[in-house]
Amino acid sequence: MAQARGRTPGVDSARRALKVLLLFSEQSPQLTVEEIARDVGISTPSAYRFVSLLREMELVQENGGGTYVLAPRVLTLAESAEQTMRMSHLLRPLVERLASVTGEAALVIRRVGDFATCAEICQTERSIRLSFRPGQIMSLHRGAGPKALLAGMGPEWAARYFDRLEHRPPEGERESVLAELPLIAEQGWSHSASEVDEEVWAVAAPIKVASKVVAAVTVAGPQYRIDEERGARILAEVVRGAADVSAELSSWHPGAAERP
Repeated sequence: MAQARGRTPGVDSARRALKVLLLFSEQSPQLTVEEIARDVGISTPSAYRFVSLLREMELVQENGGGTYVLAPRVLTLAESAEQTMRMSHLLRPLVERLASVTGEAALVIRRVGDFATCAEICQTERSIRLSFRPGQIMSLHRGAGPKALLAGMGPEWAARYFDRLEHRPPEGERESVLAELPLIAEQGWSHSASEVDEEVWAVAAPIKVASKVVAAVTVAGPQYRIDEERGARILAEVVRGAADVSAELSSWHPGAAERP
């Protein structure tokens, strides 16, 4: 049986504000302050304060007659959740196909703050040992997949990323990565050798929604069995797979390029 998640301390006000937001549903699309106070178990003045905060954040709006409804800004949250679900539906078949056609491990890497994490992985019968495991976090400046993500953030963001690191790499490595990122962004793929795991070769290509990089797909294998010709074939498959998924994701969100 899964252990129940404990209550986060020190955020009671934030918890109540979120409870107010979550009261709005298909069954209760509009609510009065009195109804909110009753359902959350707070005083009417407190309910007014929370509603005022949500209005300030453009998450709810007045609907006349003393009622409130969700504001259009909430649609962006729904679109984000929908994109995540649809993306997950596409990523598993992508890594399975790439692992099958290349004969090497295939994985999808996503950025979480200043780190990279493995979202999907498909190993083969002759798989190598990789540091990446689903949910494990890694740096953004080593490895083909992480560097594809870092390149997608732009040079200024990448420079600030290095400044924020608690354990900074040698200055030479920083400058080398920063110099490599524009080329990765321009050519649409990245390459690494022994950067994360010793004697492991990898290539990656970014997955985009319109112009925004949201993930990177990678194929990795031991250097001794990937010569130049085979490496070129693997790279072509990775780039093609990333482009196919990017096109499908972008077709669901035609206005993504205009969003900040």
